[in-house]
This record gives sequence, C-alpha cells and structure tokens, in this order.
Amino acid sequence: MSNTNYSLSEVEKVSKEKPPNNKERICGLCDTNISKYCCPRCEIFYCSLDCYKSEQHNACSESFYRDCVNEELAFHQADDDSKRKMLDILKKMQEQDEQDLDIPEELLEDDHSVVDSDDEEEIDLHERIKDLNLDDPDAVWNVLTEDERNEFEALLNQGEVGSIIPQWEPWWMYRKEEKVVEDVSYNIELEEKLKDCPPLKMVPPLSSLTTVQPSPAIKFNITNIIASYVFLMRYFNGEMDVVEGTISFLNICANLDTNMNFEDLATAVESVAQKSLQSDLIETDKNSSEVMKHDTFLILQGPSKEKKLHYCKAVLSHVHNIFTKAKTIDKISNEGSKTKSEFSRKFPEHKRDHLPNLDISKVKKCIKKLEYYLSYIESFDMEF
Repeated sequence: MSNTNYSLSEVEKVSKEKPPNNKERICGLCDTNISKYCCPRCEIFYCSLDCYKSEQHNACSESFYRDCVNEELAFHQADDDSKRKMLDILKKMQEQDEQDLDIPEELLEDDHSVVDSDDEEEIDLHERIKDLNLDDPDAVWNVLTEDERNEFEALLNQGEVGSIIPQWEPWWMYRKEEKVVEDVSYNIELEEKLKDCPPLKMVPPLSSLTTVQPSPAIKFNITNIIASYVFLMRYFNGEMDVVEGTISFLNICANLDTNMNFEDLATAVESVAQKSLQSDLIETDKNSSEVMKHDTFLILQGPSKEKKLHYCKAVLSHVHNIFTKAKTIDKISNEGSKTKSEFSRKFPEHKRDHLPNLDISKVKKCIKKLEYYLSYIESFDMEF
C-alpha cells in the first residue's frame, strides 16, 4: 500500500496531476466514457465521481477515505467537535458495510427476534416487584439481585440517585387565565386542577370559637408556614415522610417552632430562607430560597380571583394532616425500633437515626394552632 498524505478535499486535485498519456483512454470502470482522472492509489483511469465511488472501485475508494480520516486524526490536534464529526463518518461507513450483509429472513421474523439481555432483566424486575408494597424498602430490597443492590449502592455513594428520580411538579403552579368573557370549559378546568391540591380540612369560622379580635400578625405567621411548606415539598420532591417532614418543619418554621410572630410579609418569608441555609438537617442553596419565595407568592395569589384562598387552605390542611400522622407514627416507630432488618442496618438513615427526637407535646400544640389559622382564613382574607 502506498503511503499518501492526501486529504479528502485533494482527491480531484491529485487526480488531475496524473493525466493519462493517452488522452483518448477509455474509463477503466465503466468502459464507456473517455477518462479524465487517475486514482491516486490504484492509478486506474476513470471519467467521473460516480465511477470513482462505484462498486467496482469500492475497496480502493473506501480504504482511501479511511486512511484520510485516520491521518487527519493523527496529524492534527483537532477539537472535540471535529473528532466527533470524523468518528461519525467512520460510523456511517461501518453501518453501510453492515447493510450490505445478507441477513436470513427467518431472523427478521417476530418469533425469532433477538431480545436484549437488559430488556429481560427489566421485565424480570417488574415481575418481582409487581405485588410488593413499594413503600416497604425492606421488601423491595429483598427481591433485588446482587448486581441490582450493588448498582443502587454505587448510585447512592456517588450522589446520583436524584438523577433517576422524576422531577415533581407542584400543584400550586396552575393559575386560571382571567378573561372578560369566560365559557364553561374554563370553570371545568379550574375544578379539575383543584383536585390536584391536598383535600381541605373543614373547620368552624373563627367567630364561633372566640370573640377576641385576632392579631394583625396572624396572616404573616400563616405566610411563614406557607413558605416553609413549599420549600420542604420541593426539597422532598413532593413525597414528604411525615415524621421527617414534621421535624424539618419545626427546624425552619419559627412560628410553629417557637411561636414567633412576624410584623411584615418580607420578614416572614426571609426567616425561612435563612433558617434553611443555617439548618444542620437540610442541604440547600440561595437559588432554592429564591424558588421558595416565588412559590409562596403563587400560593398567596391562589388558582383564580374567585378562589384566591384555596391554595392557602390547602397548605394548612396538608400540614395539619402531616403533623397529625407524625404524632401517631413516631410512637409506633419508637416501639418497634429495637429490631432492624438488613436494609435498615445498611442504610440507617431510613429509620431516622440521624434526626432529633420529635417533641410530641409541641406537635399537638402546632395542630391546634393550624386549626385556629384555618378558622381565621374562613372569616378573614389574606390581603396584605
């Protein structure tokens, strides 16, 4: 094989530099037309690019192209984009070669199609977990293969588990478009979207509970709870463990934790931002705090003008539900904490060993406060 340094763009130039002695020489590939060029590798005379790329000349031309590409890669320090393009060319040439192979028809039939081993493994895993309670990590862990367990631990150690979890879409992102003239479909859409919200807890109006005039700070205190809620819901990707969620709530919500009263909206929201950044239980950044502030505004704005308070009620109702469940579940968990399964021993944080103890007496007081705030919203607005 001759040693050439021709690039792809120089094929025609090199060919013209070696014209045949006999100007009337017939093309050596089609045997019809007068030749105009000479191949720089095999020195056959040809008349056009079609003949040069023809099947008769295929072995020489493809070999020439490959050598040119390899030489370009070897002699030039190309950037990543250039290397990728050249590799794409080689890949396409390889695919073209594979397409020329004769494949037996029986292999193309559905009954004889080749099943990828990864597909078999995925189907097998689906069968193994289809009847399991997916909220029971020990049950799921026990049906995994050794390779699957190792893969999970590797993702956990590398901090990449979050990359395979779908991003949760908050229910408060919807806002009904205001129109001068509305048709029935707009109201139907609103009612459907409200079904995505946590169910509202029914409470009596505040006027039936007390005759004492409520403090002006109440609506700011409610905002402090709302800001804590939207932050934690995004932090836990929409699936908040009731005990861990309650402990985290008390960690960043000053109103529920220490009965702090706020005198303005900005301070109530900023308190959550600062406490989340300073928390030993939560890892976050300033960007998450900005998202929290925007989410708080969306909650206060509500899904529509006529349903403005619905999102606020939904937040307080959901927090009330979380705290109520945590009060019971924490007691059951403490009673059964002496026996640990394989999964619990391997991943102790699952049993909340890294969390401080939950103050049940404080949780009970918070539940009463949340009911009071819900009654306040039934009687008063949240205008600022």
